Amino acid sequence: MNEIPRVFHRQKLGARILNQAIMLKFKFIFQFAILMLIPSMTIGQSINIQVFNKTGYDLDSVSFDHFYLGKISKDSTVFISGISEITMQGDVPLYRPFGIIKEKKRPFNLTKCGTKSKKKKAGSFAFDLFIYETGNEYRLYWKKHE
Repeated sequence: MNEIPRVFHRQKLGARILNQAIMLKFKFIFQFAILMLIPSMTIGQSINIQVFNKTGYDLDSVSFDHFYLGKISKDSTVFISGISEITMQGDVPLYRPFGIIKEKKRPFNLTKCGTKSKKKKAGSFAFDLFIYETGNEYRLYWKKHE
């Protein structure tokens, strides 16, 4: 009668050792996964951009792609950092800039064209923001800063 509790105790001990071994493997895999993810979240954020307003106007609500630049006074510069990736077409961003100029009408902008576009994950870039005007309408566009 004394042997039944010992057998039961041995089974509990075996299950406990098995659980500890499984938990150790799970802990190792979890830590390894975290270590693999951290660099991908921090290494890619090495893009810096300067935008120079060369339109001759104060611009409001300036944005391109999913980056919001806010207000940019005429003849001023805005700095953007902490970007992980930007899509370029040649020397300028693929996405057309948008901005509001008081008392001017902005027509519909054309959709993007991805011909020969490349994603950049590192570097420093400088762009001039220019305006194309026809009557009371306008369209903003990029040029590589010179």
